[in-house]
Amino acid sequence: MTFKTIITIASLCFATESFAQGFTPAYVERADSADHYIKAERWADAERNLKTALRLEPANPGNALLLSNLGYVQTMLGKFDDALESYDVSLSIAPKSAVVLSNRALTYASAGKTAEAMKDLDAALAIDSTRTMPLKMRGLLRLGNGDIAGARHDLTLLASYDKKNATAYDGLAQCEIVEGQPGKALEMAAAALCLAPTPDRYCVKASLEIDTGRLPEAAETLREAIKEFPRYGDLYLLRARLHQLSYRPEDMETDIRTATENSASLELLNQLFPNHRQKRK
Repeated sequence: MTFKTIITIASLCFATESFAQGFTPAYVERADSADHYIKAERWADAERNLKTALRLEPANPGNALLLSNLGYVQTMLGKFDDALESYDVSLSIAPKSAVVLSNRALTYASAGKTAEAMKDLDAALAIDSTRTMPLKMRGLLRLGNGDIAGARHDLTLLASYDKKNATAYDGLAQCEIVEGQPGKALEMAAAALCLAPTPDRYCVKASLEIDTGRLPEAAETLREAIKEFPRYGDLYLLRARLHQLSYRPEDMETDIRTATENSASLELLNQLFPNHRQKRK
């Protein structure tokens, strides 16, 4: 049994840039307002202010930055075609911008255009090989595509450049899982959990401890996790698995019920207990 971390494009973040140029007051006011709305995740308001600023000074060289931020906002709104158009215009002004290329790559990936995303990420890293955002994204895309060697390369570099990047260790743990090395995966998963505790990371660590026969350690991990995240159903499924391995059927049943009451994953329930009477379709 192996609990897999879900690492998605949504777990990444765009690289936005604040506006701090000395242009006309109206232009700066709109750009600053857009920056405020972006930070507040008020995407429609941000889009409106960015478009107004662009209309005020259509020939302003600072528009490359605003257009990049507009692409980000439009992606958050699900307007992928509009976002790609904004990035294209931004790149016509600043064709060697690794930030814009990285952001456009994330929009491509969000729209399911992986090949185009990889092309932009390669270009961004050719401009600046130390940028962590495109390294993280390319590593995760390679992992999703089954390119374990490429993913390991990118995520190892990412961890060396940013030792506090939990996503790098998440991805490296998945590389080890795919290659059948649960012990090494556990080391990576523990590092990720230490950097940024989340219920999913607790689940991965506990699952790997179960897989490697470290049942007391798994019990302690789950005790700590449930104390921190008492309404996360998957934690109870994993503890139920521990009870099953310890021949404690009543405790197992209790935890399965608690798990289902707390919206545990159907996939994990059926994976851990394929013949259980509460199995759902």
